[in-house]
Amino acid sequence: MHFKKLQEEDLAFLSEVRNLVAKEFLHDSRTFTLEETQQWYQKTNPDYYVIWDNEERLGYFRLSNYSEANRNIYIGTDIHPKHQGKKYAYQAYREFLPEIFSMYDLHKISLEVLSTNTRAINLYKKLGFVHEGAKREEILKDGVYVDSIVMSILRNEFLD
Repeated sequence: MHFKKLQEEDLAFLSEVRNLVAKEFLHDSRTFTLEETQQWYQKTNPDYYVIWDNEERLGYFRLSNYSEANRNIYIGTDIHPKHQGKKYAYQAYREFLPEIFSMYDLHKISLEVLSTNTRAINLYKKLGFVHEGAKREEILKDGVYVDSIVMSILRNEFLD
């Protein structure tokens, strides 16, 4: 497994994965055309990394809210539905987290996950992420308000 910075040639894959998982798993349920994804990419230059297994794309990591002063960042991942349930997310996090801790000289990595996404919550617990709290009824999904669970892991909890 390896990780490559998102490139323009990855945008069709990114758009496909995002659109397939948005309704059920993401805080933002909107879907986007390839053209909209390309415009977003050119405008924002996102800090995303594609997850590869040999020559196949499995999904991607999203990094955001980096604070150099506080040495922390937010992370998220989306795995293509055809690769879900095969332990790829666990393996990808185990391999990618040390790289991100090192690359950014981080103290803490945080994430938010919908309370309805129990598979992801269990994955994060298995990785050592700690439940910090909940943003109650933060996201409206199909007419129902859902909590957003905040979790984090400190460098010494993961690397030591």
